[in-house]
Amino acid sequence: MVSNPAAKAKRVLPQRARKDEDKEARRRLILDEALALYQATSYAEVKMADVAGRALLAKGTVFLYFPTKEALFLALLEDLLFAWFSRLEGLLAQGEPDWTGPRLARTVAESLEGEEALTRLLALLQTVLEQNVTAEQLRPFKERLLAALVRAGTLVEQRLPFLKEGDGPRFFLHLHALVTGLRHLADLAPVAREVLEQVPHLAPLRVDFTTELTAALTTLLRGLETR
Repeated sequence: MVSNPAAKAKRVLPQRARKDEDKEARRRLILDEALALYQATSYAEVKMADVAGRALLAKGTVFLYFPTKEALFLALLEDLLFAWFSRLEGLLAQGEPDWTGPRLARTVAESLEGEEALTRLLALLQTVLEQNVTAEQLRPFKERLLAALVRAGTLVEQRLPFLKEGDGPRFFLHLHALVTGLRHLADLAPVAREVLEQVPHLAPLRVDFTTELTAALTTLLRGLETR
């Protein structure tokens, strides 16, 4: 991950970013390199020094932008999460006015395909990322999250006439819970994956994230429709 000492010795660190656009570009670089490391390894394996090395920055510079590892990954989650919300809102705006529960479930589940970094970070939000950040760092994220839940939830309520006011935002809270649980079940340790692949009768314990999420959301919406 981190470059070897000889390469680091030759490295000339960039001058301190002074303009707002330079600071944002450096912040973006740090986030991009953290994401690349996270996608290749795991949260536990990513070190701030590794991120700094990939970004050709001093470790202290990274801490100027993100005072803790949790703050860095909370910012990364924020980027990924709200980009996903934007894409989902676009999907919800397409087609005829009224949808079915299964169609909504499938649309939401399929929108998370290829978003493993996002779903893995969502599974860490309460248990890890929120444990070492300040209220000042967390509150803007929570405010933005609430606004996104209301906005996307309103679109969901418009698509499914059987939903009552407030059901839309609550749907996304249930989605978060399902994503967290299914992500843990789908992310097998290497030894567990080996066992499940080698022992045929253990196959029911293997989880396909998208398939199970679609089924769980369909069941949830069916319950709301028949209440």
